[in-house]
Amino acid sequence: MSRWHLRALNPSRSPLARDEPVTETENAKEKAMTTILEGVTTGAQSGTRYPIIDADVHPDFNPAKPGVMSRLPQRWREYAAEWGLTRGGSPGGDRPRHREFAHRWDTEPPEGGAPMSNPDFAREQLLDKYDITAAMLNDISGYMFNGSRNTPRGLADAMCRAMNEDREESWFAIDERWHGAINTPYEIPELAVAEIQRRMDSPYRDRWNLISFAPDNMNPPGHEKYYPIYEIAQEYNIPISMHVLAAHRVTASGSPTYYFEEHCDWGAYNFPNISSLVYEGVFDRFPNLKFALVELAWSWAVPLAWRLDNAYDLMSSELPDLQRRPSEYIADHFWYTTQPMEEPEKPEWFADVFEAFEASGMGDKLLYSSDYPHWDFDEPSALPASLSQAQRRAILGENASALFGIPLKPGSGAVID
Repeated sequence: MSRWHLRALNPSRSPLARDEPVTETENAKEKAMTTILEGVTTGAQSGTRYPIIDADVHPDFNPAKPGVMSRLPQRWREYAAEWGLTRGGSPGGDRPRHREFAHRWDTEPPEGGAPMSNPDFAREQLLDKYDITAAMLNDISGYMFNGSRNTPRGLADAMCRAMNEDREESWFAIDERWHGAINTPYEIPELAVAEIQRRMDSPYRDRWNLISFAPDNMNPPGHEKYYPIYEIAQEYNIPISMHVLAAHRVTASGSPTYYFEEHCDWGAYNFPNISSLVYEGVFDRFPNLKFALVELAWSWAVPLAWRLDNAYDLMSSELPDLQRRPSEYIADHFWYTTQPMEEPEKPEWFADVFEAFEASGMGDKLLYSSDYPHWDFDEPSALPASLSQAQRRAILGENASALFGIPLKPGSGAVID
């Protein structure tokens, strides 16, 4: 969320969408939580134009929509009608939320429906407004069907396939700028590999640029169980995406009480996941494997690299087969997204943190993400003013272009003064 661009979109509406009159306190809270699109002019004659790839956009959080359900085999349509789609909980979490979909009010389509339920309206608000080269659709509802959560094996497999097929027909087919992460039942690796192969055999193989994982899985990500997925990801040069998940296991101490407590706890996912991948030797076995850590911040990466190096220097006898220092693996194999952007009280502190990030070999690993349509959406001009033009250009488009293999559209992008 960029506090420099905050303003209420609809101060007459309560954050809780109640019918009662909005109090002055609630109104103030609403103003502090709602972002309006301002400060960017895509058609201006002054300023610098920056081509953009948005690494994190969220489709409608509704796996039961008709376009998906109609693609299920009859057995699973009947199962869903009788028992529901999942009996093991959903990734929605159990804290109160100020809005049902954590969205900006203005992202609800004019004809009604949930945010990002209308691809044409989303295209107008995001792709066209900022003249975006490509936007990555990360469907976190797919985590409901990862092969765990007490979902039947066949239903998980069928749902991931149906969601991916619907994404191709409903989004990819109408605009070449929509790209996405493949939903798979990755807790059942042989089924996940088969689904990835189906997407690679589809006419839209170039639009599938990530393989979706959650950061809280049945095993640490360095577990050999996931090796078949890493093998096919490396074969097709597709990064694994770990996107933050509002779930019950956010912390080692259990579930937080409040939404904003949860919001600040998400960084806790990173340390055990990175440690597992590095120390288990995943990148020695798969030297070209890449991970994109989406909506999981980035400033923690440098001190974690220091900590892992120090531990390795003290106890390297435990890991005789590790071929490089942990910080080298981190610098080469992980990418990060800007949202949520670090926003220290003093702007010069940001420059210090980013300088250390670049000096550690990660300057080409930070990707712009808007998090559209969520309330803490960041427009392209939200990046800190201390960034140079070269740094801004790399973050907004060049780094993602290199990672995903998506050429930037010449002459495109937002004009930022």
